[in-house]
Amino acid sequence: MSTAVLVLARTLHIGSAMMLVALPFFMLVVLKPIFAEDTVQSYESFCRGVIKGLWGALILEAVSGLVWFWFVTAQMSDQSPWGILDEADLSAVLWQTQFGQLWLVRTAVGVALGVALCFVSYKKAREPLKPSRLNWLVLAISGVLLMTLAWAGHGASGIHYHVLHLVADTLHLLVGAIWPLGLIPMVCFLWYIDRRDQIVPADREIKALQRFSQISLVAVLLIVATGIINGWLMVGSWEALVTTTYGVLLLGKVVVVGIMIGLGAFNRLYLLPRMQGDPILFRTLRRTILAESGLALVVIFIVGTMGTTAPPS
Repeated sequence: MSTAVLVLARTLHIGSAMMLVALPFFMLVVLKPIFAEDTVQSYESFCRGVIKGLWGALILEAVSGLVWFWFVTAQMSDQSPWGILDEADLSAVLWQTQFGQLWLVRTAVGVALGVALCFVSYKKAREPLKPSRLNWLVLAISGVLLMTLAWAGHGASGIHYHVLHLVADTLHLLVGAIWPLGLIPMVCFLWYIDRRDQIVPADREIKALQRFSQISLVAVLLIVATGIINGWLMVGSWEALVTTTYGVLLLGKVVVVGIMIGLGAFNRLYLLPRMQGDPILFRTLRRTILAESGLALVVIFIVGTMGTTAPPS
């Protein structure tokens, strides 16, 4: 039971940290062709929804991080996480271990992100569609918060190629927030278009879809490259890939990502070039991206589970 709760806390924490990057990145980079237009007032409620999503992700990040820290402290002090932990043990883990010091740093970054979000929320309440440097600040702080998670994983305790492992882990996390987690704001955007009773996307919305497709292609290449490096460092052999729990989880992650890449290729090569003026293909695109988003959540759950599983290497 304790392991299941820890896996859930890790999954929610990693997922919410990625969403804190995915949402502002989607708004600032993917939807850039839309917000470059003069007539974009109809997207005001979507922008407000993104701000609410950021606050929700930040709250989930804080709560899941607290649970994660509590359960790790219980493990380190050989106590039950279901009772009140000794104050001395909590203090020792917080101030005298790498994990505790990392959580102090991440807490400070999270507070800074909360302050930046307060300013963004105030500004968006007055000018919901006007670009601001504060938006980029939120993205930058969220990126730092996500990158620090690399030091909470297996890569931080690695012996061989320690620096390479941390760099690959960090890049893997950051790119993962663009794709596949970036699919979640994309599917929300597609459903937002549908709620406005549009039969098909407008030209500028199709440009945004194409832009996301191009960015995703680069992200997939980086995900695969950094994933190969991490897999090689953590598993070490083809035999361990199929004979150890960690290896089987990694193999499952590869299979799910492979399915997602196939769906993405179908969207990019078949649906997008033919979608203009075709409502049936637009509905098909929404369904495939929704399916990809669901698989992205499966990948995050696998990652959360792998973090509690000892690697063979």
